[in-house]
Amino acid sequence: MGVGGIDKRQVERDANELVRAGRWEDALGKLWLLVDRSHVIDDEFRAYLRTMAGCYEQLGRKRAAGAAWLFLGDLARANALAQSVPLDLARCAVTARDHAQAARWFEAAGWLGHAAIQLELAKNDRGARVLWERLADDTRLRDDPYTQGLVRFNLGRACARLGDAEPARRQQVAAMHLLTAAADGFEQKGLRERAFDCYGVLLTIGREGSFENLAEGYLNCVRILREDGLKYYVLQYYEDFQSLALQRRELHAAATLYREAAEFARRQSMPYARFYRAKGGETHVMAAERAIESGATAELAENSYAAAIDAYNELGLYSRVREIYSKLAALPLSDKRRARYSRLAQRLKGMADDETPMPSFPDYLRMDTAYPEIWRLDVIEWEQAGDPAETMAEVVQDDKWPDFTRRRALLCRLAQLGSPDAGAASLRPQTLSVLASHLGRVEIYAALAPLERMLGHEDARVRAAVMRAVRQLFFKRSFVSIIKGLADDDASVRREALAAVQSLHFGHAFDPLSRIYRDAQDVETRRAALASIGKIPSIEAAELLIDVVRHGERHEKDIARDLLVRADHPDVGALLRKSHAAETGPARADLERVLRARGG
Repeated sequence: MGVGGIDKRQVERDANELVRAGRWEDALGKLWLLVDRSHVIDDEFRAYLRTMAGCYEQLGRKRAAGAAWLFLGDLARANALAQSVPLDLARCAVTARDHAQAARWFEAAGWLGHAAIQLELAKNDRGARVLWERLADDTRLRDDPYTQGLVRFNLGRACARLGDAEPARRQQVAAMHLLTAAADGFEQKGLRERAFDCYGVLLTIGREGSFENLAEGYLNCVRILREDGLKYYVLQYYEDFQSLALQRRELHAAATLYREAAEFARRQSMPYARFYRAKGGETHVMAAERAIESGATAELAENSYAAAIDAYNELGLYSRVREIYSKLAALPLSDKRRARYSRLAQRLKGMADDETPMPSFPDYLRMDTAYPEIWRLDVIEWEQAGDPAETMAEVVQDDKWPDFTRRRALLCRLAQLGSPDAGAASLRPQTLSVLASHLGRVEIYAALAPLERMLGHEDARVRAAVMRAVRQLFFKRSFVSIIKGLADDDASVRREALAAVQSLHFGHAFDPLSRIYRDAQDVETRRAALASIGKIPSIEAAELLIDVVRHGERHEKDIARDLLVRADHPDVGALLRKSHAAETGPARADLERVLRARGG
């Protein structure tokens, strides 16, 4: 199944001759050379695929043939070939957009989560509720609080849509407890990425329900991001939470969040602390004014005004402090206190404000924090149980993916369903290695679950193939497999894992790469992780490199210095100058060399 360097016309002639001779297996070998290339125009691809479908039918590999015909749009032939396989019949119904029929076939296959989702798409919430209830009682979920929590969350949503408020509340509370327990378990295993997923669902529970759940989800996401060293994401999550708190008129909570964000920015030497402190002061003023408007006690408004004064005093914004003292002097308080506030307002007359700039968090550092429907996606992943063909079937049928991705997913599905050992109890190591290669080339998150399952295979060739595939998957979760590969007993697997460390450098890779750098005992692994960190265009990466220049081993200092010279993030120059000014001794000289090499 090569991907290039072939004489296309000659291979086409050979394939056609083999088909005419009835040598179906040999013909498929040639056809794979034609379809498994980087650039194949659509008409050619579909022509090759039709011939492949015919070969699969002749060989009795009906599932592969059906998958090909379904992709080609021949629903009748695909349906005829799928008669004995409920999952394939379900895929045909999904293609026909017959969600109710798809649900019946998924249910027949035992995939109740898939079936429930299809019923939800059919607007049959009552039927979906029944299926979610059945899945919640599945004995396989007893020791899986994460998936159980997701199922309960889906069940609660179905109840809510049906107007059954009390069952909806019970299921959401159960989901919250289960996901909290799952998050704790993930964190104990060092799987902060999966814990983050749990808290992301809690965010959704809070968005649709109580502010307490919203707070628990956001604050734990902030904590994990802070522990991961992703400080710009920390501020973004703070800002998102602040916005929601203000929308819900949770003004005291919002003011507290502004103060925490200001403290975090100050500790991290980020320039946004004054902005957040000022916003906190404004929010305390809003809380005081709301207290007055609602007829609350004057003392309640006084306390909020006092908190605002603390914020503005710290910033040297004396004109705002004076305004608040004047407002305090007008409150229905004791004569003595009102007189005191009046005197304080007069005393501040003429005092100039500190005009130090207060930059806000810039848009160019803001990332998309939209949360995917993980409560559906991870139930789907659980039911697929790492089956490459079924995982890729979802991709093939999802129009949101570009044609290139859907083609790659189809080829992966065909490589499994059309292999000579497709009907066997277990696939051969050679077949699994080929599948791993295809999964890597699909280049999407969904490919990770099947690869993680393959990583437990006893044959080192399969595990090494997984490492080669993961090298193409730019997701933080990829490092769960890579870290296992680095500790594998087989040298070839470790070698491929090291190559993956060298290949994967992107924003969210910073945390796992920095963990590999910190924890690895092997010098070569530490160097590879450091080199990849240096290719991440972020301030966090630059800060780690500066720390290595200050405190690292000699050979690592040399690597870090060279990477800093090439770093192209817009704030790196200012960070280097600040670090250089604060440093003494050899580290100062090293940073000076970096600055000179960068041109200042």
